[in-house]
Parts: sequence; structure tokens; C-alpha cells
Amino acid sequence: MKHILTALLLAFTSTIFAADESLLWDLAKNEIPAAHQSGPVEKTNGTIKLHDGASFAVPAEAFPDQKNFTVQVTLSLDALVQDSVFTVMNKQSTDKDDGFAMFFNYKDKPYYARQVNSVVNKILMVGGSLNGRNEPEINKPVTFTMAVRNGLATFYIDDAPIKKCFMELIPSSGPMWIGRNDSAKSKTMPVTVHAVKVFGPTYAYVSKKETTGQFPRGAVAGKGWALDVPKIEHPEWPKVLIYGDSISGGYSGPFIAEMLKQHIYVFHCVHFVGGDVPVQALTEMAGHFKFDAIVFNNGLHSLGWTPDKVPDALVLDRMQKLARCFKSGAPQAKIFYLMTTPHTAARPAPDKPVTAFGDKNDIVLRLNNLSAQIMKQENIEVIDAYTLLASHLDLASGDNFHWQTPAYQLLSQQIADRVLPAVGKGK
Repeated sequence: MKHILTALLLAFTSTIFAADESLLWDLAKNEIPAAHQSGPVEKTNGTIKLHDGASFAVPAEAFPDQKNFTVQVTLSLDALVQDSVFTVMNKQSTDKDDGFAMFFNYKDKPYYARQVNSVVNKILMVGGSLNGRNEPEINKPVTFTMAVRNGLATFYIDDAPIKKCFMELIPSSGPMWIGRNDSAKSKTMPVTVHAVKVFGPTYAYVSKKETTGQFPRGAVAGKGWALDVPKIEHPEWPKVLIYGDSISGGYSGPFIAEMLKQHIYVFHCVHFVGGDVPVQALTEMAGHFKFDAIVFNNGLHSLGWTPDKVPDALVLDRMQKLARCFKSGAPQAKIFYLMTTPHTAARPAPDKPVTAFGDKNDIVLRLNNLSAQIMKQENIEVIDAYTLLASHLDLASGDNFHWQTPAYQLLSQQIADRVLPAVGKGK
């Protein structure tokens, strides 16, 4: 027993030494040069209070291997400031698409406007919040972690992964700033920074909440676009891109699961056209991987396109641009257009199902009619999600736009029935 305890003690001690050896920078021990301070930076007992836009930086030398490192920042909010932004970490060049950043914003309402945002190579990847649907807590320490392994980054809040990136980080030669927003006009909030630590490649950050599924997913992004992507371990599997508004988010879960059973990878881009079509970005996105099939939709976010605001000719032009982005970027892919789903009425009572269409459903019908004209011209097949869900109004969620899980399962199956034969996986 004594030998076992000795071995355990030695193992524990060696782990501590390994961690200490890999600790490259520590706010509790390292001084901050004057050149790496902006505004009133008050350091007391190893902590720093930042207010009135003050910021400080970790020197660039603390990141000798930018393909393998872990950086952690622990802070607490001293007060909530409406419409404010606080940048937890920002190591980016001003004139290059490189580096990384992590920041959060605060609005009292709506709750979903409060987001923690991660950035890789100046591409925004949204994910997570400080306290779910509840307001962030004052004076409660929160730890933000970015772990980079072989050039691929994962961001965490209090050990919970919020975004995994499968796009390789481009190194930045600059220091990492804490408290400095990209825009000097952005309001910030007062915080207390309790700890900042940078670890080198020998420190293996492992979260207890890390997903260990068979098919991990992450993100890949470019200029103006971002994709939720699978980790490619079977390059020969067919690849399907789904693109759309929150309806694509609803059916993506069962659809991805069904496609994996058929040995098909699904890539997902949530996007909508609120104005003109970002042709260059969408064309680049469609061509980033060699997709075998693409399913796209655009509708719920266009319900303000009434004839007096957006005439038919403009709707047709936008839908044609959208269709041609996918055709141009992925000429090898079989492309499908998913009709816009019904706008539904509210529940007649909390315990009663939806029984009627909503007051904007005439706009849905107009958009579907105009979109069908374009898809016929472009030789793109249509998947009639409208008719499918119009016959299942009882499965509507009651918020006018979205649906319950059984409806998304029906929609997923309808899409799968069309996609599988197109990628050589006939059922």
C-alpha cells in the first residue's frame, strides 16, 4: 500500500510540475508593460479592475506555438451596461484576417440577444450565453477558455464547449488584448479580471463536458459565411449542404442523424436574405466542399416582403441570384429548393393545438409562387414543404413560425426521400 501511495503522490506531483512548466504567462506573477496598457488599469492582489474602456494585453511572446496553446481568462461583471460589449480576448491584426477573439454583449431584452461570440480569422461564430435565459450575475466569476490543438480552436465557458472550429487558425504576431473592443465606439462594462493564464503545447486542456460522440461537429468559415460541419473521417462519403432560416435548424437534427445512417455527411448553413443576396460569399461557400446535393430555403425572414415594399420583380431577382450562387459554386451538385412553410396562427388556448393559418400566410403563398417560377427557369427541383405542413397545423409550435419535433421529423423524411436517390443512396 505504501508503494502505491508513493507512486500516486509522485504522479500527482509530476502533473503539477508539468502544468507549471507549460504555464507561459500568468497575471498573478507577470508584470504588464506600460505599452500593453490602455486607460486606468488597476492591479491589486493579482486582480485587475477595468472600467471606462480600459484594457491590457498579454505579450505576443506568451504564444510561441500558435498551433498548440490554451488561454484562460476569469472575470466577473461589476455592473450591467445596456447595449454594451466586453472583449475577453482579442489577438488579431488590424489589417489581416488572422488570429482569434472572444467577446460577449449585454441587452436586457430579449434574452437571445445576449451572446458570447467567438472569432477565428475574423470570422464570427456565435454560441452560448453567460447565464442561459437569465441575466448574467454580478460579481460571479466566469472562466473563458480557448484551447488550440494542431491549429484547430475550441471555445469554452466554465468548461462547457460553446464552439468548435475545424478551420485552421492563422497566427497573429500581435499581443492578446483584454477589454479592448474592435470598435472604439462600442460601450463597454466594468469588470474585475481575476486570472489570465496562457499554457503551452504540453498542457492538455480537457473538459469534462467535452462531447465524445462518434461524429463530432464544428465550424468552418470564410469571408461572410460560416458552416456547421462534420469532422471528415470518410472522404468518400457523399456530402449534402442544407441552407436556410430557422426551419433548416428545426429539421437538421433528424436529417443529419438519418443521413449518417446512410453514410452521408451533412453540412449546415443558417442564413437568410434580408436584402440583396451576398453573391460572392454564398458562391464561395457553395464551392468550399464538393457537395453532391444542396437543399436551400428562404422565406420566414422575408415575410416583410409585401408587394408595396418589395415588388415581384425584385423578389424574382433575389431568388434567381440565390439559386445561381449554388449553381455557380457547386455545378456538380443536385440542387433542391424547399418551399417556405406556412405562417400559422397562435394557439386558441395554451392547451389547444393550432388550427388556422396566420395573417401573413398570403405572403408565404406569394413568395412560394414567385420562387417556383425561378426554380422552374433554373431547372431546380422543388420540395413542397408548404403542402406537407399545411396539412399538419396541429404540429405548429404556436409562435407563428416554428414547429414541434414531429413536424420536423416529417419534413426531414420528405427531404431524405428526395436527396438519397440524388446521391446514389436510393432507399
